[in-house]
Amino acid sequence: MTAAMMNGARPALAVAVVAGAPGLGKTALAIHAAHALRRDFPDGQLYVSLRGGSEQPVPPDEVLARFLRDLGVDGARIPVDAEERAALYRTRLAERQMLIVLDDARNAAQVRPLLPGTGSCAVIVTSRHRLSDLAGSRLIDLDVLDDPEATELFTRIIGAERADAEPDAVRDVVAICAGLPLAIRIAGARLAARRGWKIRSLANRLADQRRRIDELTAGDLAVRACFQVSFDALARGKSGGGADPASLFRMLGLWQGPSIGLHGAAALAGQPEALVGDSLEVLVDAHLLESPAPDRYRLHDLLRDYAAERARADEPAQAAEEAVHRLLGWYLSTADAAASIVAPPYRDRVPVPVDPLQPGCQPLSFATSGQALHWFEQERGNLVAATRQAASYGLHDIAWKLPVAAVVCFDRHGYRAEWLTTHRIALASVRELGDRRGEAWVLNNLGMVFGRQGLSDAIGYFEQAVAILDEVGDRREQARAANNLAFTYLVLGRYQEAVTALLGALELQREVGRRYGEGVALCNLGEAYLELGRHEEAIARSQEALAIVREVGSVRDEGYALYNLGRAHLELGHPAEASDLLDQALAIHRAAGNRYGEAQVMEHIGTARARSGQLADADRAWTHARDLFRGLGEDAQAELIDAQLEDLRARRA
Repeated sequence: MTAAMMNGARPALAVAVVAGAPGLGKTALAIHAAHALRRDFPDGQLYVSLRGGSEQPVPPDEVLARFLRDLGVDGARIPVDAEERAALYRTRLAERQMLIVLDDARNAAQVRPLLPGTGSCAVIVTSRHRLSDLAGSRLIDLDVLDDPEATELFTRIIGAERADAEPDAVRDVVAICAGLPLAIRIAGARLAARRGWKIRSLANRLADQRRRIDELTAGDLAVRACFQVSFDALARGKSGGGADPASLFRMLGLWQGPSIGLHGAAALAGQPEALVGDSLEVLVDAHLLESPAPDRYRLHDLLRDYAAERARADEPAQAAEEAVHRLLGWYLSTADAAASIVAPPYRDRVPVPVDPLQPGCQPLSFATSGQALHWFEQERGNLVAATRQAASYGLHDIAWKLPVAAVVCFDRHGYRAEWLTTHRIALASVRELGDRRGEAWVLNNLGMVFGRQGLSDAIGYFEQAVAILDEVGDRREQARAANNLAFTYLVLGRYQEAVTALLGALELQREVGRRYGEGVALCNLGEAYLELGRHEEAIARSQEALAIVREVGSVRDEGYALYNLGRAHLELGHPAEASDLLDQALAIHRAAGNRYGEAQVMEHIGTARARSGQLADADRAWTHARDLFRGLGEDAQAELIDAQLEDLRARRA
């Protein structure tokens, strides 16, 4: 609130509501603002703590009696009736310029009787709720500090010399405090009182998640006590029916993902979405939960620690385990459903066996590939967290199956770090179970992610997968792994070895009658011939591949077959035919959301345009391809295109 907002010349009463989560410093801000504005209100200030978060908030009529005494009314002349007190209070303020600070309000009903009736006064209200039903008020919704602000506050408390000596430790402490001013103040105060401590010592103590809340205590300042006030208010406000917000808050602390959607929260709670949605909004209104987007929620890191602590203390262990199992099972089932829409050939092989969900817990369904990919994009970080949490809970069956189902997403979007992280966890889990066939699936996928990066490690993973599948007699999956092994030789630039391996894989695909695999082998064989300069053979194999992938409905592989045909015609000196084929491939990859495929095609479209003398079009195509590759982390490829662009622009100059 500024002086201009509160200036007595304004005809309407100025009311600022400072709202925010516990620990954000609402009271400190209100007091600081009141001090800064004291000259604008020469008749003084009135302050009261309404104790809205306690079991016994201060009634408005008691506050009115106190304010009237502060305004010079004899105690014996203060009316007994609450409305008469409010009227006398407003009369006393009518000709004065005063600032009223109402700290820690429970709701708008507690505040309304305390509002002056004249624009010569102004009011600052602090609350853990937004008080949206307080007419005419202006909301100041506090948020956590960003990293530079948090570091500045922490440094100011402990001293710049000390902070400069251990910048990494400062960064770690600030990260754990997650921008919460109270936590930063406490951490700083603990170090200020312990001059012999290294900052790293405190960072190490705070790293223990189960003891973190205990460590964030200094004197009468305590993160737990601050959170407890809001949590206790949830329990007091519980109404009949629906999901209990306090219980839901505790359960949310068990989930280790960065966010959660409404559908996932319903699975966690084991209750209908409508009831859970209402309770989630209660938590948002209480500033115990954030809602960055519709039906999307997240907990502040320290609130998550506190919620998990309350879950361990208040929830039966079996109920907590079942809740986590429900959520992780929901992620597996939904990822499987999404993958089957994004890549129909996913069903060309035996799908990952998924256990049915508990009654009342349903996976999401998707009508289009775009919807499924959007869900994957939203849940990207959560899929990694779910895999890690499943393994830590001993739910190894979910821990290996979830990444295998989600690999479609990781592949389509080029998320190789997530792909690799989840599959390393999956490999340990599937080996823990002794599931040899599952182990081969995971090894095959690990080979794929290494192969996409042109790393020779892929060969070892594929060879292990092929050996295991041969051992268990799964010729169909063996054929798929053999295709991938051959493709790796192609990626590594070992083209003659790739041709030999692809011919063997093609024979195996035909033996087991796997038409999709046959089409993929032919497509890759066309690319190998292309790299060897055998362009006519490349066209022949790519045309065979195109017919098969169209037959089985693999639109994505149709894009790759067209891409290879376009490249072959480009090398044979047929730029018009090449451009047409590449344009078709581009449309397919864009429609499928295949950004890596789009980048590859755009690079060669640029080449085709350059050879046709369409230099401006070539510049645009190469620029787009470079940006796509860079966004996918393919820096080496982006640099090669940069060199082409530099030459092109020199020609145009």
